[in-house]
Formats: sequence, structure tokens, C-alpha cells
Amino acid sequence: MMEIEKGVSLPPSMRMIKYPFQDMGVGDSILFTEKQKAESARVSSLRFVARRAPAWRFSMRKVPQGWRLWRVA
Repeated sequence: MMEIEKGVSLPPSMRMIKYPFQDMGVGDSILFTEKQKAESARVSSLRFVARRAPAWRFSMRKVPQGWRLWRVA
């Protein structure tokens, strides 16, 4: 028979955060030198907005150094 235990706290999640979207303010940006990583960040930003911050907006543009993802709202 299994024993039920009460008051055991859940350990913190060990998930790694790939992109620091939650730390970005309006006007902050991240530079990517590889198109594949830039596209991955763009898709991740869409998921972040949908799940956690519906009022936030991100925009990506090609710049001379690579691709830059801005938080615009």
C-alpha cells in the first residue's frame, strides 16, 4: 500500500530558459547572427506572448550584423 504524505514541497523547475523575454523591457533587443536561431527565437516569442504576456509584442528585422528581435510593446 502507498503512503500519502502531506506538506512535502515541490522542488523548483529545472527547465532552462532559452531566451530572456521576461526580462526584456520595451525597446530592448537581442541580436542573432544565425538565421535559424533568430527564427527559433521569433517563434518562441510568439508562444511567450500567447501564454504569458498577451499585451506584449515583438518584432524582428534583418540588420547588418544578423537579425535583431525587439520588444516593441
